[in-house]
Amino acid sequence: MRFLLLISILSFSWFQSQKCYDLKSVLKVEPTALYKPHLLASQNFNVNLLENTKSVDKYIARGKFVKVKKKSRGYRLQTLEYSRPYLVKKARTTLENMANQFASETKSFFVVSSVTRTLEDQCRLRKVNSNASLGISSHNYGAAFDISYVRFDHKLKVNAKLEKHLEKVLEAYKNQGKIFYIKEKQQSCYHVTVRNY
Repeated sequence: MRFLLLISILSFSWFQSQKCYDLKSVLKVEPTALYKPHLLASQNFNVNLLENTKSVDKYIARGKFVKVKKKSRGYRLQTLEYSRPYLVKKARTTLENMANQFASETKSFFVVSSVTRTLEDQCRLRKVNSNASLGISSHNYGAAFDISYVRFDHKLKVNAKLEKHLEKVLEAYKNQGKIFYIKEKQQSCYHVTVRNY
């Protein structure tokens, strides 16, 4: 009986230590033409591809990643299950500035639904969301975040006026060369990648 218990524990430990992704396969996935600028921009912050918690902790310890507040003027951070509340400094500053502008002009706030993801986080996400990227994401470098366009002021409903205003802010930052963004219809969010301007 003890032997079977020991085998079970060792099998479970081995299973837990196995990666749920194959790095070679991940690196082979070619980004779309629309997404390629996001990846190139995210790689300009001298952050290596984040594979696991250890790699994130390394950048936090070096001061390269800063914590994203749960609540700030113009935005709220939703409870994160598949990402971590850290960004490179310029990305956090850009998020805060965009949110501040949005709040000044609308007296409302938007919801940030995803921040930095490791390859392990992305793999876990893919188990519940088939749209999660199979390849590398700009989230994997600490330079991207997602903003919901169906949740403003913590109300889950379409608000065309606030959505239009949010897109106006995003477009202004894009035109200033500070971000790239994509409207993701299936996830009801704007995927925003900050550039190293």
